[in-house]
Amino acid sequence: MGKKVASEVFADSQDAIRDYMHFKDGNDYMHEARVLVSSRGKNQYNSILKVIPGIETNNSFVDIIGDTQFERDYYGKYTNEYQKFTFINGTLLIKGEDIWGNPIEIDITSV
Repeated sequence: MGKKVASEVFADSQDAIRDYMHFKDGNDYMHEARVLVSSRGKNQYNSILKVIPGIETNNSFVDIIGDTQFERDYYGKYTNEYQKFTFINGTLLIKGEDIWGNPIEIDITSV
């Protein structure tokens, strides 16, 4: 999962998840979204998957219910404790690492 993020990144990431959840009706529940994973400027994965964002008292997260290809290389849960989240124009961006330790960016856009 990597190392923990700084406290200001933690708070900003929670705000980004909240903005994504309020951007469109249904984003705050399990919904379908386009999930695009890129690494070092190359697309690694692109599919429509089920996504569940959530905000708890001390932690915010996004669960991604992936297919076999997704689950082989990526985590099913990303949290603001370990990853940086940004919300831009309806898309939630997650910067983190795949299960092999490679840097990735996951773009989630509800369909």
